[in-house]
Amino acid sequence: MATQWRWLWLLAGVLLSGFGHAQNWPEKPVRVVIPWGPGGGTDIAGRQLSARMAEMYGQQFPVDNRGGANGMIGAGLVAKAPGDGYTLLLHTLSSHVLNTSYYSQRPYDPDRDFSPVTLIGKVPLVMYVHPSFPARKPADVVRLARAKADEVQYASFATGSPSHFAGALLALKTGTKMLHVPYKGGGVAMAALLGGEAYLHFGGIAVGLPHVRAGKIQAIAVSTAERTPQLPELPTIAEALNLKDYDVSVTFGILVPSSTPKPLQAQMYQKIAAALASPEYKSRLKKTGTDEVPVTTPEALAQWLQRETARWAGIVKATGIRSN
Repeated sequence: MATQWRWLWLLAGVLLSGFGHAQNWPEKPVRVVIPWGPGGGTDIAGRQLSARMAEMYGQQFPVDNRGGANGMIGAGLVAKAPGDGYTLLLHTLSSHVLNTSYYSQRPYDPDRDFSPVTLIGKVPLVMYVHPSFPARKPADVVRLARAKADEVQYASFATGSPSHFAGALLALKTGTKMLHVPYKGGGVAMAALLGGEAYLHFGGIAVGLPHVRAGKIQAIAVSTAERTPQLPELPTIAEALNLKDYDVSVTFGILVPSSTPKPLQAQMYQKIAAALASPEYKSRLKKTGTDEVPVTTPEALAQWLQRETARWAGIVKATGIRSN
């Protein structure tokens, strides 16, 4: 009996020690894995959050860009990381929603291997066109696609990405065809548009807006269901073409390995939520081309992921687009 009580006391000590550790998070640098290359909208917004967290909590939050396989390389890395609170994933619509339907196999299970923390932002995709492309509104794009079928080329920042499906969904809903040309990241896709390799691109605000202001490309619509406060003059694709249920954005948030203890997850949520709610971060967020979203509880993020996964499963099936 004495031995049994001794083990119970030891277990209680371990549990209390773990809770105390959670209270002190972060005690060392926290790696933030972004499953895309540098320079895109997700990377820009993620770096702003990392900088704000470092200012508030006195530890570094270095960004680790692990692009490739539509977000699966970075997500797979975090799935296998220790659940000690020192590796975060900036999840995207691709890594935890689109890939579930687009790929038959993944190096991680989105539900089993991760625990949700909170959403942090939403990047509307802008329909950009090259000046040589004879389209100045979405109706022109649809008219040209109907007339020239696969000759209308659009660049995306990856096969199976929101940028890819923004074009595929538009073609599906308008009964047209467009030629999809994938690139390795938003910055590379934008360079292709600037160079005239592609006529059309669905890309982020932060990446494209400087080129719009310089007169190198034109922005003609946004992909979200509602107009973005950052470009209120641009119509949505849905309103411009009178389309139902056309809504595409690069929404992202924070996930941690599912092995992370619940008390530690709770502390991480509280501190990340405080950074998101700070006026300093909100001010920076506007400069990244990211729309603010309400601070989301872990439970609400889990529900959002379930809803979006079901919605996009239907869209992927309807387009007939799947990985090889």
